[in-house]
Amino acid sequence: MKTYTPNRGYTKQQVEAWFDCYKPNISHVVVAHTHHRPYVASMDKGRFKYGDTEKYLNAKIAETSKSTRYAMNCLNAFLYPNHTNRARRNDQNFKPLAFVTIEGVKETKDRAKTIHINILLGNLPKVLTTEDIKTIFRHFWHEKAKQKDDVWVDNYDGRSWGGYSLKEAQQDPSRMWNESSILDVANCWIPHCALNED
Repeated sequence: MKTYTPNRGYTKQQVEAWFDCYKPNISHVVVAHTHHRPYVASMDKGRFKYGDTEKYLNAKIAETSKSTRYAMNCLNAFLYPNHTNRARRNDQNFKPLAFVTIEGVKETKDRAKTIHINILLGNLPKVLTTEDIKTIFRHFWHEKAKQKDDVWVDNYDGRSWGGYSLKEAQQDPSRMWNESSILDVANCWIPHCALNED
């Protein structure tokens, strides 16, 4: 198995190849929108004027990552209701496989655009349907992490979602490894023991 070390100047193609190594283990795709609107960073009127757009956007990346971590921790505890600490205590076997990217973090004039996350999920209990995962994740994202109710979940169909999730790095290669990186390394997880058993 390949390992990934953040901030090493990886290209989009290298990270996509890393994602693709785990394609057989991915079962679901999640897209969840935040309340953060990059449009605000480009406003230049009165009290809404932001002098440092980059600083504002980096703060929103950090907030999005924190919300994602909280929602994922809630999900991990929920997956095993009789053993809520199972995914934490035995993470190499029970914590879900997760590749997380943060998109939409660029200055824009489009008021409707929001910062959002893409998650490739795997190692989930087989008893859960796609609709179950959608309902559960939406609850934790919207009700617990206090983000938008705009959540989309679907079965993974084998396409290269890694490429889709990293499309902004194709447009700006520095976004693969700089401070405003697309890849949310802190929320990515590979449960090696569970994957090696399959």
